[in-house]
Amino acid sequence: MSPETEVVAMLRGQVADIISGTVFSFIGFAACAIAALRRRRGMRVFIWLGIWSGMYGARLLAQSPAVFQILPHWLQLSVPYGNVVTTYLLLVFATLAWLELSLGKMRTLLKAIVAAGLAIGLAGIGWFVVTGSDSAWMLPNNLLASCSLLVLVTVVAVPSLSEKFLILYGHRILVAGTLVFAIEALYVNLSRPLHYETLPILDSLGFAALLFSFGYVAVQMIFASERRLLSIENELEIARQLQSSILPTSVPEVNDLRISATYQPMSAVAGDFYEFLPVDQYRAGFLIADVSGHGVPAALIASMIKVAAQSVTDWAHDPAELLRRLGGILSGQLRGQPRSTSRRTRRRGLSFSHAGAG
Repeated sequence: MSPETEVVAMLRGQVADIISGTVFSFIGFAACAIAALRRRRGMRVFIWLGIWSGMYGARLLAQSPAVFQILPHWLQLSVPYGNVVTTYLLLVFATLAWLELSLGKMRTLLKAIVAAGLAIGLAGIGWFVVTGSDSAWMLPNNLLASCSLLVLVTVVAVPSLSEKFLILYGHRILVAGTLVFAIEALYVNLSRPLHYETLPILDSLGFAALLFSFGYVAVQMIFASERRLLSIENELEIARQLQSSILPTSVPEVNDLRISATYQPMSAVAGDFYEFLPVDQYRAGFLIADVSGHGVPAALIASMIKVAAQSVTDWAHDPAELLRRLGGILSGQLRGQPRSTSRRTRRRGLSFSHAGAG
């Protein structure tokens, strides 16, 4: 057989692993790149998903003799170490990805699995570095992976458990992908001790089903978060416009006195507020309020102060009486409200002063 024929025959048997490894590695790189570019809350799932996929793809490529032969010599020397690291830590990063979709006590359980997997992985890697044996800690690693998979399949497949412990987006797709992966893993693991021949592509197909179903759920979760964020931003913009509308649109005209005002909130809405209360052509009152905190709660209280201030304009000439009546109105309006709201209101700053020309 000619060398060319031998090369073609060798590649024919490895083409599935090479293609699968390349695809999974690319998906991993793309997921990590998207997470790095977006840098928003909730994108961490794509980091773990990308590392998970990239490690699986890199292991497939490293196991291919054809790919191994074209690597530089220094990189060939590091391939055994990379295979050991990938084998032991793949469970850790897969569990971290699932952690982003979990709720409640499920998160505690997955964190325990991560800690146990990390401890076993570091022990296995350290043992390989010292002795050169890569299988000393493989049994506890495989047992932990099998138990983790059993727990995940149970939680995903049982609707009452998935509703309680998982963030549900595209639940049926996640169930299908997880079950396909579990069935494939069970079939392959049972075939080995029984000496049945299995197609190497089955591992890649099972992982692909799980990966793409998981990725679909992650994308749906991000889209839902983006829609929720957009809705909040729209509501904040409306709140900002409403708050701007309660501020004075003009300044009082006082003889021999020029008045100007500007308002720059630190956030979209804030609790700072001012109002002009004219007395006569020689005097005008200035009401300045600083509600403790920022955001919508402070802005709502500021709006209440605006409404209350309109009902005490007849006492603009008497600051003490005006503030007394204003405090009585606000205390009545906030009676029965949550304690934290009342405490913030009591800590608010209210000042009233006169300005005029004589």
